[in-house]
Amino acid sequence: MPKSNTSKMDEFASLESRDVREYWEHEAYDFTPWLASQIEDEGASEFENVLGLDLEVIEREKSVGKYSVDIYARVVGDGRTVIIENQLGDSDHDHLGKSIAYAAGVDADIIVWVAPRFNDEHQDAIQWLNAKSREDVDLFAIRLEVWTIQESPPAVRLNPVEKPSEWKEKAQRSRGAVSDRNRLREGFWTEFRDRIEDTRTPLRARKPQPRHYYSNSIGVSGYHISYFIDEDAGELGLELIIEDSPEVFEELQAQADALEGELGTELYWDDLRETRSGKMRSNIGVTRTADIEDRSQWDEYFDWMFEQGERFHEVFPDKLRELE
Repeated sequence: MPKSNTSKMDEFASLESRDVREYWEHEAYDFTPWLASQIEDEGASEFENVLGLDLEVIEREKSVGKYSVDIYARVVGDGRTVIIENQLGDSDHDHLGKSIAYAAGVDADIIVWVAPRFNDEHQDAIQWLNAKSREDVDLFAIRLEVWTIQESPPAVRLNPVEKPSEWKEKAQRSRGAVSDRNRLREGFWTEFRDRIEDTRTPLRARKPQPRHYYSNSIGVSGYHISYFIDEDAGELGLELIIEDSPEVFEELQAQADALEGELGTELYWDDLRETRSGKMRSNIGVTRTADIEDRSQWDEYFDWMFEQGERFHEVFPDKLRELE
């Protein structure tokens, strides 16, 4: 007779939910700085992974009329603006109203509300707003949880209880709102995102958009990578984007031969250019021929994208830190 595993199962410890105020006593003085630091740290934070967005903090406690939004941020790569409203108690009408007022005050594209418990009426309100708002406005309700196992250190879990539905967004689009070309691009990025989710990789799953590029964190603030499609040129590419650091671009360009040896591929170097915000941007990239209208080639393209993206992750972060 097989030996019972009951004794082994009896050894499992139980997860214990903790009161978040044991770790953060005050929203503005304790939790907001902690969450902002998570976003600002190198590498993608759990908060960013839950949202499927790479963020940079623009301002903490940003003044909006008579009040202040806890965290005002920007999506890396596309510049969408984000307001993050935190609370350490049950969700309430006050914070729901503030979130909407703050978003209106700064014309935000994304609202994120973080709380340890969401009442049904507030969860329903976020769901309703996501269903009724225009496609490019997204709302998230993120439940803040802290867990321990016996005497273990506390573990934070950020659990999305409401978030935008990609299917609903697509279904609500009016005919002609997205071109056939952009619809194909969105399908390409969606399959690429799905493959990232199913693979152990430093690449991050981010929400696909109907546009020609798909951005990702490189793990160093001020820099990110971006895949792109150029149908007119018949190309698929990957670029390291350098924001407002012309000296770093020039230093890397001086190491071009060594970098190409480490990456195992030839690079192109775009000239420095001024963005609309007045900052200097530069790109270092690699391309290959591609025709994304031929879906039978997508798996081959994804293989190449993973290979190049993981090489960029292996080589560039250490180089960038050395030059800062």
